[in-house]
Amino acid sequence: MIGFWSVFKRESEHYFVTPIAYIVISIFWLSSGFFFSFNQLFVSAIDMVSAFHNMSLLLMLMIPLLTMRSFAEEKQAGTLELLMTLPIGDGAIILAKYLSLMMLIFFMLLGSSVAVIVLVYFGEPDLGPIIGGYAGIFLLASSFSAIGLLISSLSANQVVAATATWSLLLCLWFIDYASALFPESNLISLFQHISFSVQYLDIIRGVITGGGFIYFFGLVLFCLVSATQVLRMKRF
Repeated sequence: MIGFWSVFKRESEHYFVTPIAYIVISIFWLSSGFFFSFNQLFVSAIDMVSAFHNMSLLLMLMIPLLTMRSFAEEKQAGTLELLMTLPIGDGAIILAKYLSLMMLIFFMLLGSSVAVIVLVYFGEPDLGPIIGGYAGIFLLASSFSAIGLLISSLSANQVVAATATWSLLLCLWFIDYASALFPESNLISLFQHISFSVQYLDIIRGVITGGGFIYFFGLVLFCLVSATQVLRMKRF
């Protein structure tokens, strides 16, 4: 546990040593605030559905900028070998990096919750779907982060890691469109189940289904275990 907390603290501090974290968080807060204000003033939306929709897209664009440095930067700086000499298991290293990233994303979403205060002050929104929506967005972000972490462990270049992560996220977002190309295929249900764009339709309405939760949890677990195996192979 000592090694785990050392890596977790190191990763958490490193996000705020470089300007990337401040830039990403600021852009996320400003963008989500702008879109929320626009919907309130010009669309007269009294819920968070549009806000959650915009948050989903913003997170898909910004999380690769955070995950690209997880291992790619370590390789470029030559510190990965030093990290792997610490008395800590590969799984603990992956988990420490992942949890430090999720803590940062938690603060990103926490800052956007100012919109909820505005809704409560000017109206009487149903807080149940809003809380469920935030929980769902966090699940969606956890999947984005796990995928980015896995790709970063496979890449030696940060730009390549970010680009590959964006490409895979976009593929998983639009994969349900493949059902239009194969209308008679038995894979239609599979495409729709693994598509982020299908899963998030319930999330932005504050509904977290059992199937959706299993999908996101399974995807995160698969990516973290795979990243652990990649790190283990690099060790040997």
